[in-house]
Amino acid sequence: MRPLLLTLALLLCVAPARAQEEQSGDGGSPLPAAVAEEQITVSSDYRGSYVTVFGVNPDRRGRGDIVVVVRGPSESAVVLRKRRVWGLWINGDPVRFAQAPSFFAVLSNRPVREIATPQSIWQYQLDPAASAQLDSAVPSSGDPSAYRQALVRLRRDQGLYQWYSGRASPERRGGLTMYQGGLFRAVVRLPSNAPIARYHADTYLFRDGRLISSQRIPISISRVGIERRIHDLATAASWAYGVLTVLLALFAGWIAALIFRRT
Repeated sequence: MRPLLLTLALLLCVAPARAQEEQSGDGGSPLPAAVAEEQITVSSDYRGSYVTVFGVNPDRRGRGDIVVVVRGPSESAVVLRKRRVWGLWINGDPVRFAQAPSFFAVLSNRPVREIATPQSIWQYQLDPAASAQLDSAVPSSGDPSAYRQALVRLRRDQGLYQWYSGRASPERRGGLTMYQGGLFRAVVRLPSNAPIARYHADTYLFRDGRLISSQRIPISISRVGIERRIHDLATAASWAYGVLTVLLALFAGWIAALIFRRT
């Protein structure tokens, strides 16, 4: 039943998704795929969400490997290196990145390094380190790759960078499951600290280390309710937001003084 439901969902969703797609890479025809949650809303009780990408391998024999990458918008970042000075550990030697994925999750039916060559991984940015662009010089005693690895490690600890190889299971937060007939389903969790912005889900079909087809599907995460109004006010009219915040603080202080004043 599950493959049948996936097939029906694919037939219903892949047409509108294909109209919005932005094909990535230099593969041939687009890989038939769609996202179950193209629009994710964030309210005051938002605790994260799941993104489900499903599709079908166009090869009738089911040959090839599937890689799904969910990317967040790029943003600047700074990585510092701890140094021991006079017996104290201090942060120094800052290195700035002009662009680094704010969120990055890669899911595949087997380890990516067994699917694609290092050149392909770097070319198609199947690793977050390949997407991070340096914006400043690295100290003479430093190594650019070490700073890239440090950035990846820090964001992995925050749950913003994720890797999944193989099937999803109740013990894991995500994974990629292959079904008979070439169907596949990839599930990844967006933590609550992931930025609220526009994401992309990129699907790739590799065969013998070569990219056969790919597709890019947009995913929108937006605020709703009072949080959206507050956010819009803070970004569109920051001066009014500041004045309102001060007035609310004064009002709250006045109410507290009335309640707790001495008689």
